[in-house]
Amino acid sequence: MKSVLIVDDDSSVRDGLRKHVDWKKLRLQICDTAQDGKEALEKISTHRPDIVITDIYMPEMDGLELIQEISKQHPNVNAVIHSGYNHFENARKAIQYGVKHFFLKPSPVTEIEAVMQEVLQELEAKEKQEAILTSFEKQLPHYQLFEKDQLLRDLLLRHYKEEELPTERLEFFSIHPSNAVIVSVFQLNRPPYLTKRHEKDWQLLKFSVENIVHETIEKALEDKEIALHVIDISDGQYVIALFGDRETNQLEETHLKLAQRILDNLLYYLKVSLMVGVSSPKESLVHIGEAYQECLFALEIAEYGEWNEIYRFKDIQMETKEQSTDPFDVLKVMNEAINSKNYEKLLAIWDDFKKNHFINSTPLPFYVIQTICIHLLSALFIEDEFASSMNIEEDDRSNLLKKVYDFRNSKELLNWMSDELERKVTKITDRGDKRKTNKLTESVKEYVENYYDEDITLAEIADSLYVNKNYLSQLFKRVTGESFVNYLNNYRITKAKKLLKEKKYMVYEVSEMVGYQNPTYFSQVFKAITGSSPSEYF
Repeated sequence: MKSVLIVDDDSSVRDGLRKHVDWKKLRLQICDTAQDGKEALEKISTHRPDIVITDIYMPEMDGLELIQEISKQHPNVNAVIHSGYNHFENARKAIQYGVKHFFLKPSPVTEIEAVMQEVLQELEAKEKQEAILTSFEKQLPHYQLFEKDQLLRDLLLRHYKEEELPTERLEFFSIHPSNAVIVSVFQLNRPPYLTKRHEKDWQLLKFSVENIVHETIEKALEDKEIALHVIDISDGQYVIALFGDRETNQLEETHLKLAQRILDNLLYYLKVSLMVGVSSPKESLVHIGEAYQECLFALEIAEYGEWNEIYRFKDIQMETKEQSTDPFDVLKVMNEAINSKNYEKLLAIWDDFKKNHFINSTPLPFYVIQTICIHLLSALFIEDEFASSMNIEEDDRSNLLKKVYDFRNSKELLNWMSDELERKVTKITDRGDKRKTNKLTESVKEYVENYYDEDITLAEIADSLYVNKNYLSQLFKRVTGESFVNYLNNYRITKAKKLLKEKKYMVYEVSEMVGYQNPTYFSQVFKAITGSSPSEYF
């Protein structure tokens, strides 16, 4: 309820206003009265009223002086003049000090109540506006962040000419078109246990990733000459754009150190799998879209490499120059692998060929890719072992060869060909060499048994066995009925359950003992497999 202070040198006026006006109905209350301006100022400081009703002519300090002091000392207090003198000069001065409401002595109670109701409505409207403004000011940083995010997203996905850049919007966010820029893309691998049914857990994991990214950036970047922005551009993919006036090589060095620190922190705290593509530095903002495409290109090549690594577009370009091999020489080597029935070598050569095609700045023409695929399939058909194992009729062979011409780009054709080769080679080896495949599977299991407490991957096991990683992955799943990752997790959790039953170790100790450096990740996998958390099991 709003409060009112009545100021008048006539006690009968003060008492009359207090008694005859229905203040409760007006949702107002009298906090006190004063007989002159000097006393009123003291009581305003004590009671902090919302409204002051004052006479003009009073001893010590008159009403106009009081209103002037109120406007200086208590600008949020609303003054209302209640006077028996209708002088224009008094009204002019009062308006100058912010007074909007007057009523003359004597005034009927209804008129006084009407004026006070109007004052109250203005007060409430002002408070509502201030509340809206306060709320807006609180939300403004979020709105600005969203607007900046949308602006940079637009710059990344569109190719602007220099004269088309939204300069004013960029300047508003302290980003200058002349700034040098370098971009990296962090591609998060969604863990297999976080299926669509566990979407909430996946979103929580992404939230944790964002927090770690931002915390790492805040701690690492103290240089005020560098601006940085993080964009959640798609599900599990984050773009980090670094802007600066400094030399591009210094900007690149700063960016790479930061990317490595973010990667290290994510691996340490969350035990996630991800890969990072980093562009070459660009001399101005107009090339940010090109930088983003370089990151995506690097990540596309990274599909054939290891997770948890940083892939620089610059390095990939250098590899291209070193790996420019005549494609028909490669086809000759693949034919030799087929003739010698060395299908593991065939898959390895094909993977290298496919990777080199994508990283080459001048990739092979599409018709050359088609020709190589036709020759490779034909060579496989000729092999008696292949034909008999597949039981492929002439029409089926013809349809398979025709399918090569159904594709419209190299990427789709090469990916399809990879699947075909792996599927057919797997069937050949399944028919002709079961003992060998079983031996490979047992070797993988033995490796897990010996090194489950370390950070092992199928790639390193494949290297130790001198076989293709993709081939070993499919073989293991076909023989055991489960993927390598699931097998490794199940093996580790089995060991963990035994350790927990001993009641000698804390959960985090058991986590490290079975190969999980992150206890949180260990708990997630444990619950996904057993249905209960380690502490509940314990």
